[in-house]
Order: sequence, then C-alpha cells, then structure tokens
Amino acid sequence: PDSADEIAALATPATAPIATDGLPVVARQLRDGNVPIAILMVSHRQSEDAAAFIVDVLSRWCMDRLRVQLEVSELAEENLVLRESLSTQVRQTEILSNSGMMNSLIQSAVRAAASTATVLIQGETGTGKELLARLVHTQSHRAHKPMVSVNAGALAPTLLESELFGHVRGAFTGADHERKGLFEVANGGTLFLDEVGEIGPETQVRLLRALQERTITRVGDHTPLPIDVRIVAATHRDLAAEVKAGRFREDLYYRLNVVTLQVPALRERKEDIPLLVNHFLQKYNRDEHKNVDEVPRSVLDMLMSYPWPGNVRELENCIHKAVVLAPVSTFVEELVPTTIRSYAAQQATTTSSNEPPDQFLKQSLERYAGLACPDLNQLQVHAERILIAWTLNKEKGVKLRAAKSLGINRVTLDRKLAEYGIAVTRGKGVTESEEDAA
Repeated sequence: PDSADEIAALATPATAPIATDGLPVVARQLRDGNVPIAILMVSHRQSEDAAAFIVDVLSRWCMDRLRVQLEVSELAEENLVLRESLSTQVRQTEILSNSGMMNSLIQSAVRAAASTATVLIQGETGTGKELLARLVHTQSHRAHKPMVSVNAGALAPTLLESELFGHVRGAFTGADHERKGLFEVANGGTLFLDEVGEIGPETQVRLLRALQERTITRVGDHTPLPIDVRIVAATHRDLAAEVKAGRFREDLYYRLNVVTLQVPALRERKEDIPLLVNHFLQKYNRDEHKNVDEVPRSVLDMLMSYPWPGNVRELENCIHKAVVLAPVSTFVEELVPTTIRSYAAQQATTTSSNEPPDQFLKQSLERYAGLACPDLNQLQVHAERILIAWTLNKEKGVKLRAAKSLGINRVTLDRKLAEYGIAVTRGKGVTESEEDAA
C-alpha cells in the first residue's frame, strides 16, 4: 500500500527474525492506530528472546486469539466479524448530544452495560438505536469480543432461523455445508437483534429457549450447543401493545424487557440539531472531498422548525445530499429539500396566530425601528387583527368561545372578521355542536 491508511489488516508469522525486527513495527502501527487489525501467527517453536517479546506484545495489544487448528473458512469468518466489529466501534461509539434527555439516556446505557441484563431499546426509526446498542457493548466486559448485528425485519422467517442458529448440511434445499449461526459467531460478545418486533411466532419460540437455557440447536440438528452471548434488542414498535394484540409472546417480552432504554425522537431534542448538522457537514465534506461552508442561520432555522419524521437518519441524508449537490462552497437554502422549505414557509405564515399577543405587539413595533413613530390608529388596528386571529386559533375556530375570550359579543366578532378579512378554520377535534355554535 502507498500509505498506512490503506492497510486493512497486517498478518505476519512470528519467526525469530520477525520477532526481533518486525514485531516492533507491528506494535508501533497498533499503538499509533495505523493498522486496524494485526494478525500475528505464533507457533510453539520460538527462541527464548522472541517468545518473551511476543508475550509482551500480546499482553498489551491482543484483542483475541484463534486456534491453530481452525479451518480456513472458520478463520475467514471470524476475521470478517472482528474487522467489522472493530471498525464499527472506532466509528460509532461516540453519541453526539447537548440534550439533557439524551445525556440521561447515555448514563442509563452505561450503567446497564456494566450488568449482565438483557437490554431492550425502543424508539422511532432513525433515532440511533443501534448506536446506543453499540455503546452498551463497548462499555461492557464483552467489549473485546465481537458485536454481531442482524435486522430481523429484513429476513424471511426461515432465513432468519438459519442466520441466528446456523444449520447442518442437508437441513434444507441448498444447505450443502454446515454453517455457524450468529449466536455462535457472537459467542462471548453481544448479539444485537434489530427490529425484534418483526420476528415470527416460530422463531420467537426458539429465541425464548435460547435465552432461558443458554443453549441453541442448529436448524436440522438436535445437539444443543452452549452459548455465552449478551442480547441487546431494538424495535420501533410498542412491544407491550404487540403482546396485548397477540403478535408477540408475553414470556419472550419479559425476557427481553429487563432494562428498557427509550430513545427520544429528534423533534423532542431539537437542541441537538445544530451539533448534528455540523458533525454531518464535516463528515461528508471529508467523505466527498468538498469544502462546503457552515450552515447559515436562515437554513438552520428551517432545520430547527422541521419535525423530522425520519429523525437523525433523515437529517443526515439531508446534509449529505446538500454537500453532494452544492455547486460552490456556500450552503444555500436551495440545497434544503423542498419538503423542509415548504414546511418552514407554512410555519412562517401561521406564526402570527400561534404565539402570545405580547410577542406580536413587540414584533410589530420592531418593524418600525429606525422610522418615525407609528400612527396609533394603525398600530391599534394591526394589534386588534393579530389578537383576534390568535384567539380564534387558540379556540380552534369556535367563534363563540373566541368572542368570550376577547370580551366582545358574537356579532362584534363577525363584523371584525369581515372587516379584517380573517378566515375561520375549524380546528381538529371540534364537534359538530361546537361548530354549529360557531
């Protein structure tokens, strides 16, 4: 490779010359973080000095060890899992947040990590449930072992069983060799079951048995295999409601629901949006070899006002797209998706009827800043129109209640509505009787 950044893994036999000359290089690369994975192949025939040096290196840097008798396919499989686990840990252990709600959640996750308890993470799609699962793993005593993930909602029931529990040769059509399941691959580490609420009834039974007995049976086999795996499950569904509806086993629910972590939606922690925007801007500037400037205040206001139904994932995609499409280094409003711009425009038009009246009066006066003092009659008309619109909105369009709140009668209110051209819209949840009264 041309640089250390291109090194994915470094493998070397620990022969005497390598041990004296090459191992310091390996150790230095590991220490400096230039090599994500170093594989040292050690035999029992080493010189005394070389053996001592090898022991020193292994004691400080060894993440795992593999048996010499491993089959080539098994070695490749474990190598792949370790690479994925290690690289993901490097990228995703830090959760960015200024939110007190999120900081409290992170503290709970760290406390749960120190235990042996099964963890259930609940939250909307895109909130970062896997990131929290990764934190639980890396803060636990299992951090030196792999964390293996599977999305239960992305696989058919038969494929999911084979993926989780493995299979023996001839277990089904196409099973021409035996295969380890993820429970075995994750042995000693953590198995992350994403979208656990999508698991079918038969697989739920097998999963329950694995949790209860700490053993699994490969598909097509009857021999129980002991496992030592910590389960972290996640779902966007309300599992308690799924239990009541008969779609999820109650006994499995209680097995999974030992420690529950509820990840808040992005709209519930909007103070994190500027931090996340800056993080994603830097990330995709680096990934896409761009140099887009920081997001201007006007754009940030748009992003802050949007409810983000897709949560952090939607925000990340928004910034990624903007960086890719930016023709110059300036982040302009046109780079923001139309749905977000339209929402912000709609919010701006309704602002005058959604905030307290005193704020409107203050804003009205500020419009005249630097000019002559406004005409009192004009100001009164302006304030009255805003106050009537705000009160109608507050009373969900029920004119009788609005008139009472304003201290005027219904006839006067109707006259002023016509005079100011204020349209009346019935609010959500208003009954027919209330509408008739309006």
